[in-house]
Amino acid sequence: MPKPVHQAVSRRTILKGGIAASAALAAPNFFIGKAHASSEKLKVGIIPAYSFGLYWLIQDQGFAPGVDMEFSVFPSGPPAIEAMVGGSVDTITVGSVPPLAAMYRKVADFREISICGDASGLFQIVGAPGMKSLADLEGKKIAVTSGSNFDFFLGVALANEGLEDMPLTRVNMEPIDGQSAFIAGAVDATVPLATSRKLIYDALPDASLLVEGSQMPIDKRPSIMDVFMTTQQNLDAKEAAYVEVVRAFHEKAVPMLREENAAVVDRMVEWQSGMGRAGVKPADVEPLLNGYFYFDKAEIKDVYAKGILNNALRVQSEFLVANERIGGMPDLAALVSDQVVKQI
Repeated sequence: MPKPVHQAVSRRTILKGGIAASAALAAPNFFIGKAHASSEKLKVGIIPAYSFGLYWLIQDQGFAPGVDMEFSVFPSGPPAIEAMVGGSVDTITVGSVPPLAAMYRKVADFREISICGDASGLFQIVGAPGMKSLADLEGKKIAVTSGSNFDFFLGVALANEGLEDMPLTRVNMEPIDGQSAFIAGAVDATVPLATSRKLIYDALPDASLLVEGSQMPIDKRPSIMDVFMTTQQNLDAKEAAYVEVVRAFHEKAVPMLREENAAVVDRMVEWQSGMGRAGVKPADVEPLLNGYFYFDKAEIKDVYAKGILNNALRVQSEFLVANERIGGMPDLAALVSDQVVKQI
């Protein structure tokens, strides 16, 4: 594995801290965690990313005893949003982009009531052997999915180094195709998928890790937030349940992740196995689970009080508008709601 260009930060700092493209509603897989004597049930649409798995951990560990969560698994954000609008789920875990597009189209009165994690720690920019920094990309070709979170991450990384106007050629490719092109020598760099980038380092042990999101200073990272969201109607109808679940996430699940990391990794293996991924091992889960930035109770309150989520979504929305992924700015003041966070 190549040595990163940036100085590493501590594991504790990392812990303190995806655009999915499906357009058609997919039939979800259903599974139910540990049952509780509960007064409220929440039907949760969940995408099988590890930051979202902490909501399954709440059910598994009995962290919110007044609430029983029933989970439906979706492959990506758009079908999960469609299911929530249709009423088959009450709430969803989702990446940052699908809600922005849906809010711009005024599909429903969506509310982002908490943050699952900041996914920017999972992104990397990998260059050809011999490259030392992003400046070495001048005049070179980089494979990146146009208008995506990968492209957004690249833009932020270049801007952080004052290189936003540096001439280079972005070759529009899906991440898996981009890493294949990079291995073949057709491009000079790529922004790969976290789940498959090991293939790059297996094929090119001397590939250069130019930027890694988990090593960016916290005030410089692009803040690609995965969120917990619902509609205003659902929020008003089940407000007490949402407060308990969000409190459990930030007050119990995140501290458990930090203090009993190996145990949480094992629970995530169990969660993934329950969805038919029997081959998943702790070594596969650990770097992806811990690549996110998470927020404990004090930190999530600070994020909302300081408008950090609003600002992250504004920057990303502006990027999406400029790249013609959405037709205009969504109503972020309405989308981001502190109705729950202020009560935990």
